[in-house]
Amino acid sequence: MDALPPAPPSPPGIYAPGDIYPRGRREEELCASASHPDWLYLGGLAVLDAGAIAFGSDQPVKYTTSVPLRLSGPVLIGLTWGATLGGGWLALPKCDPHWIGETPREGSVRADWPVALSLAVLAAVTAPIVNGIAVGYCDDASSWCGGGLPRDWTTLEREMHVVAASVAGFGGALLPYVIPPRTWVAARELDRLRVGADAQGSAFVRYKVEF
Repeated sequence: MDALPPAPPSPPGIYAPGDIYPRGRREEELCASASHPDWLYLGGLAVLDAGAIAFGSDQPVKYTTSVPLRLSGPVLIGLTWGATLGGGWLALPKCDPHWIGETPREGSVRADWPVALSLAVLAAVTAPIVNGIAVGYCDDASSWCGGGLPRDWTTLEREMHVVAASVAGFGGALLPYVIPPRTWVAARELDRLRVGADAQGSAFVRYKVEF
């Protein structure tokens, strides 16, 4: 009796629903890159935070006659603090080599913007607090008061310090999506490969309709 012909190969990009492990060397490399925190990115954010706080709390900056220079302190502190909150989340592990999710045929049901927006709002609320601790929050020059604020600052300028730090914190939390850490880049590339790509490299999702 003749043997049955071999089964035709499966179409490329079709895998079993229970296939939760990396598929191929490229996915293994991406998952390995995304499964550990990006310590270099986190360390860079910490250095930027320390530099911004040192600049904003510097006496020559606080007592300069230039209002834009005095406002640059809370802007830098808010920007780096927001980047720390937003970038810190993106730099955390984003892949598990033993469980890689599969995008359903309907498309991705998860959105990234709610977390990004939540962290941006959190940065906007907390950035003025960080700036106040670093620069000072009252007119007393004692150490418990943060070194004190110049008495010649007007009420409007003090309010603008709060507003500037808050707005910069909101924007800073979104900045890591423009300059992302290694973990986020690898996770996004892995998602793109899981969705699939045609010969031209454009992403697509297969749909099937049965009657």
